[in-house]
Amino acid sequence: MPRWFLLIAILVAPLFSVPAQATDYLTGASDLPLAAGLKEQPDKGAVFDTPLGSIVTAYATGDAKPQDVLDFYDSTLPQLGWERDKPGTYHRKKQTLKIDVVGPAPGPCKVSFTLSSQN
Repeated sequence: MPRWFLLIAILVAPLFSVPAQATDYLTGASDLPLAAGLKEQPDKGAVFDTPLGSIVTAYATGDAKPQDVLDFYDSTLPQLGWERDKPGTYHRKKQTLKIDVVGPAPGPCKVSFTLSSQN
């Protein structure tokens, strides 16, 4: 096989690869990803800014198992600088993140996120 053919194949191959699945992030907290199977309910979230800090609330639902959601955040958030304090509660600098998961009994898994920060 000619060298030029191999070189072209190496250069063109990435054009035909399947792109990685994009991760969705919460609207009010752009660096917090959504676990697989969850979809944000943007009409229910809110952002409050005060002189002392801010509070962001967000909600998501979906076909996910509650333990899978908690496991996702336990493994993903430390990579983003968060430290787990107790189940569903994480800290990063002057921020606290609380994740509450209510799972199918019957119906979709419901997740609430509360992110508070101090100035």
